[in-house]
Amino acid sequence: MPPTEPSHQDGHNALSALQDSVYGTRTHTQGARYQIPRKVPLRIEPKTYFANERTFLGWLSMAVTIGSVSAALVGFTASEEKGSSGPITQNTTNLITVLLLPVSILMVGYALTTFYMRSVYLGRKQMGFYLDWIGPTVLCALVMTVLTTIMVVAFVQILSYQG
Repeated sequence: MPPTEPSHQDGHNALSALQDSVYGTRTHTQGARYQIPRKVPLRIEPKTYFANERTFLGWLSMAVTIGSVSAALVGFTASEEKGSSGPITQNTTNLITVLLLPVSILMVGYALTTFYMRSVYLGRKQMGFYLDWIGPTVLCALVMTVLTTIMVVAFVQILSYQG
């Protein structure tokens, strides 16, 4: 007999149901209802905690790099005069900063949320939320869109430059 699925009356609220559907737990994972429930707690290897931390630091490193590039652009362009003779104007560098800083902040938020949720599941020795397809895909699409926008704006300014 397949195990019964927990209902919303068993303590699941709307947020936890959304989390279950997004991150794929026993309730929403395809074929999970046909698996026999575990009687023995999940054994977590000690290196799993370090892998979680390493993943967090990898995401954090990329976010800090993007934020640093954005902040450095502000620092370099703030000292230039308004009548700069270069093909890229100060408005373009301000646009780059306005687009890149929120992306880096979102990456830090995603990294922190993922690290925390995985740590909670590891601490409880519970199955779930170890494989995430949505977060990296959304962040990659966002970074690609921002970089494409910056490239198009820079090309338009370079081509319209009267030097």
